[in-house]
Amino acid sequence: MNTKYLTIGLLTFTLAGSVLPSVSAEENTNPPTGQMDSVTDLSPSEQAEYLIGKKDYAELQTEYSTTGKSVESSSKYNKAYPSAVARPTGSMGNAGDVLITMSGSSSSKVTWVGGHAALVVDGYNTIEAFGNAGTSKDGVRYWTNNFHNRYKDAKGYSVSGTSMSTREKAVSYAESKLYAPYNFNFFNKTNTSAFYCSQIVWKAWKQQGVELDYNGGDAVWPGDLDKSPKLVRTS
Repeated sequence: MNTKYLTIGLLTFTLAGSVLPSVSAEENTNPPTGQMDSVTDLSPSEQAEYLIGKKDYAELQTEYSTTGKSVESSSKYNKAYPSAVARPTGSMGNAGDVLITMSGSSSSKVTWVGGHAALVVDGYNTIEAFGNAGTSKDGVRYWTNNFHNRYKDAKGYSVSGTSMSTREKAVSYAESKLYAPYNFNFFNKTNTSAFYCSQIVWKAWKQQGVELDYNGGDAVWPGDLDKSPKLVRTS
């Protein structure tokens, strides 16, 4: 993909003729109130999927704190970055890679099962969706690619069997949704006007004909992405 070269100092990005500011990668520990739904308000099928997601999340918390999946070299996806501009500390992955943590969360609603996911734009940037990062940072946005600094259990995955062209298209789709609001209806993953963290990652790849939701439920949790056989651990 065409790497976005960053000016030293303030980083800027251009999308459809507009300048998009770099976003500081700080997660607000005091999310807005009024976003708490009762699990008992969910339909029977939603409750079932919530419970499966919570079970997967509990298992993955242990896995992420120990070994995780086997690591495979991602050298075939490496790209040349300008030597004068160092990658941010904690940078992970290459274009189209999926980053997952079980120690972070994109929402504080009780119906969110846990975890957080991001799509790598390049060595400097990710695209992530938050609903608990503060008004100016919520929704789909560019974030600094320092994912491993923010989440010490962070793991990176490439999508098996995909070309660089396809990876670029997945990133382009996610970029086309920048500044869309956060989707608090986790069981409506097909919504294309609002997104939660794992939904925007899933949808960007779904548009390329790649299904990353391992169980195909109405919600797509970070744990659903992790369990996808199409993801190969790279970092």
